Amino acid sequence: MLPATVIFALLAASPASAYSFERSIENTFAGHLVRRDSDDFANSTLWPAPAANGGKAWTKAFAKAKATVAQLTPEELFNLTVGLDGRCVGNTAPVPRFNIPEFCFGDGPAGVRDVEGVSQFPAELTTAATWDRDLMYRRNKAMGQEFYDQGVHIPLAPVSGGPLGRSPLEGRAWEGGFTDPYACGEAAYQYVTAFVDSGVASVAKHWILYEQELNRNPHGLQTKNASWPGGTQLPVSSNIDDKPMHEVYMWAFAEAVRAGTTHVMCSYNQINNTHSCSNAKSLNGLLKTELNFQGAIMSDWGGHWDTFPSMYNGMDMSMPGSQLDSLLGDFWADCVELINNGTVAEDIVREKVVRILTPYYHLGQDVNPLPDFIYNTIGPPYVNDTAGYRNVRKSGTADLIKEIGMSSVTLLKNTGGLPLKTPQRVAVLGDDATDNIYGANSCGATNSACLITNLNGTLTIGFGAGSAYSPYIVTPFDALKQRAIQDNTEVYGMFADSNSTTAVAAIQTMLPLSDVTIVFVNRWFGRGMDAPSLDLTGDADYLVEQAVSYSSNVVVVIHATGVVNIEKWADNPNVTAIVAAYLPGQESGAGLVPILYGDVSPSGKIPWTWGKSLDDYPPNGIVTDMVYSPQSNFTEGSFIDYRWFDKYNITPRYEFGYGLSYTTFKYSQLSISKKSSKDSTSIMDTAEPFVGYDGSNSLYDVLFTASAKITNTGDYTASEVAQLYISIPEDGQPVRVLRGFDKVKDIKPGASATASFAIRRKDVSAWSTVDQHWYVPNGTFTISVGASSRNLLLNTTWTP
Repeated sequence: MLPATVIFALLAASPASAYSFERSIENTFAGHLVRRDSDDFANSTLWPAPAANGGKAWTKAFAKAKATVAQLTPEELFNLTVGLDGRCVGNTAPVPRFNIPEFCFGDGPAGVRDVEGVSQFPAELTTAATWDRDLMYRRNKAMGQEFYDQGVHIPLAPVSGGPLGRSPLEGRAWEGGFTDPYACGEAAYQYVTAFVDSGVASVAKHWILYEQELNRNPHGLQTKNASWPGGTQLPVSSNIDDKPMHEVYMWAFAEAVRAGTTHVMCSYNQINNTHSCSNAKSLNGLLKTELNFQGAIMSDWGGHWDTFPSMYNGMDMSMPGSQLDSLLGDFWADCVELINNGTVAEDIVREKVVRILTPYYHLGQDVNPLPDFIYNTIGPPYVNDTAGYRNVRKSGTADLIKEIGMSSVTLLKNTGGLPLKTPQRVAVLGDDATDNIYGANSCGATNSACLITNLNGTLTIGFGAGSAYSPYIVTPFDALKQRAIQDNTEVYGMFADSNSTTAVAAIQTMLPLSDVTIVFVNRWFGRGMDAPSLDLTGDADYLVEQAVSYSSNVVVVIHATGVVNIEKWADNPNVTAIVAAYLPGQESGAGLVPILYGDVSPSGKIPWTWGKSLDDYPPNGIVTDMVYSPQSNFTEGSFIDYRWFDKYNITPRYEFGYGLSYTTFKYSQLSISKKSSKDSTSIMDTAEPFVGYDGSNSLYDVLFTASAKITNTGDYTASEVAQLYISIPEDGQPVRVLRGFDKVKDIKPGASATASFAIRRKDVSAWSTVDQHWYVPNGTFTISVGASSRNLLLNTTWTP
């Protein structure tokens, strides 16, 4: 096997030799290295790059970009298409004569990554658990402002369905949100519009089928070993059929495009054995043609693997380019020479730069320049420039973060443990309740600083590109102590290793004297790591076992990046309540304690299905084969998460969309209004083909609206997430699919509110792999509304 340096050198050499080399290795390892799909995903002749036109929202910006690009030299074109060394995680060189600045790219989905002076927002997972579109928008609007104020032109966010959460072991799924394509799309729409309204770009990522961390890293750097040293292993290939590609994995990205996302990031994985960032069908055919995406496609950092396929197959920006001493492959380094000698058509590159500059002009960053970025995120210590440090957190942001935390907290079990009724003595167990012994940001900066032997403190965010530094953390124990001061009660904490002799003695002494024991447990994962199991971190199960042995009133609070196994103690009668608090950001305790004490009724609902064991989920979700070309076959098709559980009648621990309240709700009066309306939500139009298109209608026209009456029949003012599911009358479709949700807020006892669900043509459509279009099947559709995917209290039918 050729060493990485030789591969890189050959691929970055003259175009003829590079292309020849790419084809030669393909031929040499035919059937082993690359299996070409019958559709030939890498063939730009079959899937040519369409010319941008600015779409319906970017007409003026497109014209301005077109005029500018016509005057750029090859050197200036190069400056805008290839990453260069700089102070941000990604950088392009400026074009001074047209007043185009050095573009600054910055992670990530939970705040401006690894710099100080900013906020640590709740993860997208946490925000998804609110099921609140308004909070989704407000979160990213505030976050976008911080990116703007830090001088970041292009935040590398949001995660728009990549990963979607095909496997509960995916270590990075917390950076996204729902495991359902419709709900993920609703969130993506809010996130994108909020960023754009803040004056910064949005990068919908990771396109597409990016569903595992193991074997996904660039050039084998993650999984290198004696058999496969760095640079010799291909990333995992996600192999999928056309129907689930459209009905599941493209759905949320289509919503991001409709919302006006300015950029899309192609992913590390291969798609049907062609690198994502060189995949002509995926980039040119699906994204730029079918979804009519008008912006620029950038590579993930190390997702770029070649010179010519990526140049012609749809990618527009190579990141990080020569940064990091070209560690991740500077394949377009000879771009100017290739243009000048005619090997690469100059028009191809000019088209890329039109797509790059159109969003820049549309966002008004040319007339309202961002502040100079002042920090250094190339490597440790990831801190602001001391001469130019500035704090950009805004008044009210902390309250917003707290509000998202409160709205996301999900009550999973309650046999009387909650709400707390001014207990005189509260015992608190678990280091997840308190501060990290090495500082608030130790676990977010690097996984090596978050060893299981440390007192790592409360989990507020996962690890990696989706993390953000917190200016402080209000820990659960901080908030519980403040409540004890307010109520003139007592609170005691034990945070040592629970199976030490001293810790066991403390538990035996403290718990019997307490009115309630609150146990805090967690599971922490992030970029580059898939979970080996669903187990909680460390000795969490033993800690709960100790608690229930000495207390008959145990409340368990879980901070986690996804599904965890709680079967050892979930049904124990001494566990009187279980709460999921996800990854709440810097206001962790402040958002949790009002729920525990009943100041606010819990209204969060889980955004995925909580199985009882890994065996409940589709097999082979994470491919662990240590081979040259790992293959992940999506044989479950469209049946992921609750769709899989429904198909095989598997009883989960908690179903998708589940969450309890301190009150009760009655659902009634489900009705359908067949009054249709034109699409009014597409900021940018897609070009998705569908049956019945007449030039004036849209796949996103509203065909009918369903509504239901929600009555609070209990004693607490509370909010409820009403959900609508549709059973599509076609063979091979899931039992039901989510097609609407509405969080009706602050309903007083005895009062009612109306949940409303606008159903679009796409929501009742299926994808034809034969005819390559969406169509509404003939037959009777069952419309169900309820409190979760398996608690559907109202049903009616609709016929096209």
